Amino acid sequence: MNKTMIGVFLRNLRQKQEDMKNNQLVLKEVDLNDLNGNAVVNYYDGDVVIINDFHHLKAEAPLYAKMNFITICTKGRIQFNLNDRQIQLTEGDVLISAPHVILDNYLVSTDFDCKILCLSDDIIHEMLNDQIYLWNLSVYSRHTCIIKLPEEDKAQFVHYYELIRYKIQHHSRPNATITMQCIIQGMLLDLLGLLDNKADEEELKRTHGQALFNNFLKILTSNEIKHRTVDYYADRLHITPKYLTMLCTKYSGKSASEWITQYTKEDIRQALCHTTLSIKEVCARLGFSNVSFFGSYVRRNFGMSPSKLRGEKG
Repeated sequence: MNKTMIGVFLRNLRQKQEDMKNNQLVLKEVDLNDLNGNAVVNYYDGDVVIINDFHHLKAEAPLYAKMNFITICTKGRIQFNLNDRQIQLTEGDVLISAPHVILDNYLVSTDFDCKILCLSDDIIHEMLNDQIYLWNLSVYSRHTCIIKLPEEDKAQFVHYYELIRYKIQHHSRPNATITMQCIIQGMLLDLLGLLDNKADEEELKRTHGQALFNNFLKILTSNEIKHRTVDYYADRLHITPKYLTMLCTKYSGKSASEWITQYTKEDIRQALCHTTLSIKEVCARLGFSNVSFFGSYVRRNFGMSPSKLRGEKG
């Protein structure tokens, strides 16, 4: 979005909120936790939510979605507003959205059907690992992305969802959650290949601000020590910390410090749960000044101590 588009969106959002207030309507905010126990949800594990029946969910409009979601249209057609931009999906279309979008004004064909996958930032990062940069570049720089699946890929994604549905029906079996996430990981990696191609096509269309944001993500992901100040990354880009934070918020809805925390958390999880390094060695490798500060950081961001985090994943 450019500055004009951002301004228009914010004005429209304020007007929509005022109109809803006057009409005694409420813009319903929904995150992953809010979906737990909802009748439309077929699967929930804290990081992953699967919704198979959209027809009940549309009654929630207008909806402020505060999570990542992937919608695959498997039949028919749907039209709706997303951040006041009209979106239309037909069979074989995939909509990928970053968090913080408003959905409203649904029009669906009688034969419409879709599958909706909602994901936390943490699980996307964990599943894509060192390829997360491409996902962030493709999704967050445009906020939403529509992919028209090639004919040879349509059947593949139907099979993914058949596998997912099977796992939902047999969720009581051992390792069901891990297996489910492996299937979703495969789907994400295949989508990533399509996203990467789309990103290449739009490379020349990026503004200077978008390029700076993308370079920030590239520097962040390539650093072995990610736990650094916003000032450090801004200096690498030759801009002010305030401007870097503004760019991150504009193009992703997340501040620079939130991006730094997200990547740092994933490095911590990887080092504690998938290496034999001692906690002191992990602390040194990831650039924390001492074990005490590292422990406080882990407790603040994971809700548990480093040793407990390592034990739970083990």
